[in-house]
Amino acid sequence: MSSSAAASGQAVNRPAVKIVICLGAFLSNLSAGMFNIALVDISADLGIPVASAQWVVSIYLLVISVLLPLMGRLGDMHGRRRVHNTGLFAFAIGALGCALSQNAAMLLFFRTIQGIGASMYQATNMALIVSVFPREQRGRALGLMSTFVAAGSMAGPGVGGFLIQWLSWESNFWLLAAVAGTVAVLAQKWIPRDTETSGGRLDIGAAVWFAVCLSTLMIAIDLGGRTSFLSLPVLLLFTASAATATAYAAKERHSRRSGAASTSPPTAGGISLFTNRYVAIGIVITVVTYMAAFAVQLALPAVLRLAGTEPAWIGLIMLGYPLALVVTAPLGGGLADRKGPLGILAIGLVLMSVTLLAMGLTAPALGAGVMALPVVLLGCSMGMITSPNTSIVMGMAPKEQLGMISSVLALFRNIGMMFGTAAGGLVIGGESTGSDRSYAVVFLVCAACVGASCAGLLHSFRSNGKKTLRESIH
Repeated sequence: MSSSAAASGQAVNRPAVKIVICLGAFLSNLSAGMFNIALVDISADLGIPVASAQWVVSIYLLVISVLLPLMGRLGDMHGRRRVHNTGLFAFAIGALGCALSQNAAMLLFFRTIQGIGASMYQATNMALIVSVFPREQRGRALGLMSTFVAAGSMAGPGVGGFLIQWLSWESNFWLLAAVAGTVAVLAQKWIPRDTETSGGRLDIGAAVWFAVCLSTLMIAIDLGGRTSFLSLPVLLLFTASAATATAYAAKERHSRRSGAASTSPPTAGGISLFTNRYVAIGIVITVVTYMAAFAVQLALPAVLRLAGTEPAWIGLIMLGYPLALVVTAPLGGGLADRKGPLGILAIGLVLMSVTLLAMGLTAPALGAGVMALPVVLLGCSMGMITSPNTSIVMGMAPKEQLGMISSVLALFRNIGMMFGTAAGGLVIGGESTGSDRSYAVVFLVCAACVGASCAGLLHSFRSNGKKTLRESIH
């Protein structure tokens, strides 16, 4: 029984809690990937251009990213269990509405509802695991959640394609609604009630500032990856995002000088997240590792295809990443529980940096068969990174602020995915126009970023010491 559960006298079925939370993580990633293959069918059925149908995917991801900090703060204020489980019900209702939609407006409206629900349980799932599981079991639980995340991403296109082939695109939403509704009922039964809440209020103004800043940034990255990052619309969007962030930072500095309490997304307990060195490095590691992984997943198939590799072989090669992650993440979490998170995290970062370096210097000269090895190693390294890194960052947070830290980690994970997608898009554009070796630049830059984050982690360890780190993780 966790300290939270013990304080409330609740008997906690930890295996059931773990499975319910992981199923939610699986659903959100399944829903993100299963509709890429359905865009042509949605376009034809609803009579809209394929570019407009793409918003079925984009609006879901945008809503999640914008609302993550707000939902994390709501979880800290009113109970993470309540926000998590309400999100599952909202996700189910949104999926049901999408299945019944008769036009594009209805579909995008209910897809937005689905994104709101997903943001609610994504923002609180890691916090629930940390609050329910003691430190010696936390890494394995977080590793299992990483496995379910990878499995959702891996299964999305396959499940979506199968249902479209034999049924219809609406059947994807029927499946999501049924499974999410079932998981929501089980979550109400098994997840224990919260014992730590922080109270306070929501800063709606800060949430609006944040939404504008992140929305313009996401649209700029997406548009730049598909056209040019030097085009006038993209530059204007980047300028708007930077101007919003700068104005908001100035407002926050003024508020702190005047002694006003802050409940904005970048803070926890009135102290900037980046004040704690390990938390700051953990967030940087989250961004750069997801950026590197997504850049490779998008760029390497184009590189191999241009080298003459058959599509079926490319599919098998790329499948090595999620499969290796599924196997390695629970093992890495278990090792972090027994030996401490720092060592396994550092090894994972070194392995990822070396793997990216090798890919940048040798791909595709090694041939398709040999390239399967670095793809598998990339998945193994990611499995060794996610659980220990999350354990360190979440373990540093005060228990009443776990929802905020959980949502911030999920947010920066999404930002890393966006950067990786944009970087991979640059490779695809360069390869399609005959500009070779663009992949080498992207892979080597990613290797340098991962290596720098590892160096920062080790420097902090030398400065603060292992004992300080262990004592700081609750």
